[in-house]
Amino acid sequence: MIFPKPKEEQYLDGAYSMKAYPNTDCLVDLFELYKNGNDDFTVKTDMTYGNDEYLLEVSSSGITVTASGDCGVFRAITSLKQLLFQHKDKLPFCKIKDCPDFEKRSYMLDISRCRMPKVKTITRLIDLLADLKYNEFQLYMESFVFKYDTLHEYTKNFDCLNADDIKYLDKYCSDRFIDLVPNQNSLGHLGDWLELEEFKHLRVGTDEVNTSTINPLLDESFEFIDKLYCALLPNFTSEYVNIGLDEAYGLGKYQLEEICKQKGTDNVFMDWLNKLADHIQKKYNKKVQFWADMVYEYPEAYSRVPDGAVALNWGYDLIKTAMMEKRCLDLKTKGTPYYICPGNCTWICFTGRFDVMSFNLRTCGELGREYGARGYMLTDWGCGEGHTHFPVWSLVPAALAAQYAWNVGVKQNGGTFKADYIRAAQKYIDDTVFNAPVSNWLYKMQQYYLLEPERIHSSTMSCFTIRKPLSETAVEPFFDLKECGEDFYFENVIAYMKKALAGIEAVDFDNNWKRQVRINANMTILGSELCIIRMHQAAANEKIDELVALIDEIYDEYIALWDAENYPKGKEHFLNQLSDRRKELIALKVIN
Repeated sequence: MIFPKPKEEQYLDGAYSMKAYPNTDCLVDLFELYKNGNDDFTVKTDMTYGNDEYLLEVSSSGITVTASGDCGVFRAITSLKQLLFQHKDKLPFCKIKDCPDFEKRSYMLDISRCRMPKVKTITRLIDLLADLKYNEFQLYMESFVFKYDTLHEYTKNFDCLNADDIKYLDKYCSDRFIDLVPNQNSLGHLGDWLELEEFKHLRVGTDEVNTSTINPLLDESFEFIDKLYCALLPNFTSEYVNIGLDEAYGLGKYQLEEICKQKGTDNVFMDWLNKLADHIQKKYNKKVQFWADMVYEYPEAYSRVPDGAVALNWGYDLIKTAMMEKRCLDLKTKGTPYYICPGNCTWICFTGRFDVMSFNLRTCGELGREYGARGYMLTDWGCGEGHTHFPVWSLVPAALAAQYAWNVGVKQNGGTFKADYIRAAQKYIDDTVFNAPVSNWLYKMQQYYLLEPERIHSSTMSCFTIRKPLSETAVEPFFDLKECGEDFYFENVIAYMKKALAGIEAVDFDNNWKRQVRINANMTILGSELCIIRMHQAAANEKIDELVALIDEIYDEYIALWDAENYPKGKEHFLNQLSDRRKELIALKVIN
């Protein structure tokens, strides 16, 4: 009955009739109501319990919670909230003994690749995370998404998060026993900053080539990074900061080629990591988290991980996730604290890829538990197509990851793929978010890419190509539509998605969520139609008119949905792509 599924859950005959049924479903209000006990609720303290551990009992004498402190009581009340939702004021006699598999259960949201959510949108997500027993949250930053008062001129002409917003979110998270950890990339992924004329000299590359990597050999680079920290970090009460450092593609190239040959690429990387970690500890009294991909091939580098630092071990696709066992073993044997970090696989595919996501989440949960990961972090990225997927596609992955972060369950054995966990996550979202049977339709839509001619890394063909001119048929380096594509495949995608969309339209649920589903389904249909046109470089005028009308519909709806929940800046990225495809379609029309 409880989700995430507890370690021990026993239901008995009989029910307790509450003396005073609460008139709120707000988790914070419920905690305030019950944390000190009342006529229905008794709190017992047992210091042998872990921080999140609790025992929840309902009997003829009422509700009793045993925990070591407020955090455990809060987790128990989180479970009680579900019992109240299901049974109202007649609670079944039960005994729920529970504790998490991972000390840290984290969710990371990318707010830098175009989509910058407003505070209200973020708090909606935090409320869901609290209900799912997450205890850490991160907002990933790499570009102009925060009002850095040390670099204020670069965000003065548009709205984004500011210091007061972060302080508000920090308190909002704290009230829900969630640690809001600052997340500021500090080596790679700085391309937007390094494209500016005044910062080009800091980048690894040339005037023409931007590797998105800042040059760690320059004192001015360190000073620039600290300007970001100085504005951002004081707004957070967390003892940690995620400094990123992933995918630093400039290491070993251009200005760093010779020194990396002399010292080793891993040592250049570790020098920068240690310099930042030491500075952050001394100036901001925080420890660091960092993405571990830059040292995967250098296991000896783990001996130089700074004291207290946490490595973030990520892998987002079937092959990379399958390779994680060696990385987990390296981290464990080297004594490096780490999180295991699967992704929800929503980026560059409009709706997500459900089977890859579920494999990713399950495998990481099992490996992380087996090899002693301190935390489990679900990553929710945007990417180069403009962060076109709307938040509706992240709901079931958030629930499923919460299950694996809290209770991995028995190790996968045979072909069931823990379907019970998947169904429970879908039911939880249907019951608590949609109030309708929606998730199975989302599942169908998230599988459309299996009908495409080839599987491509972290993406789908229909989504990957929509940002490219219609004259281009290449899909990543290995596939070309002229060689692997046929109308057959994409016609099947279109028919499949239209049928699934008809199913969604027949369900009565929140209009905002339904509109998010509809627009991403229509984007998939458009992308598939454009793949067919790419292969022929021609189409009937009637088809062109139909697709131009679909682009116009998507264009207007995209603006409306984006502006309702996000700051305006960023939406132009995808809108410009739509406009370009529209012009190209019109240019293909045959004049009779």
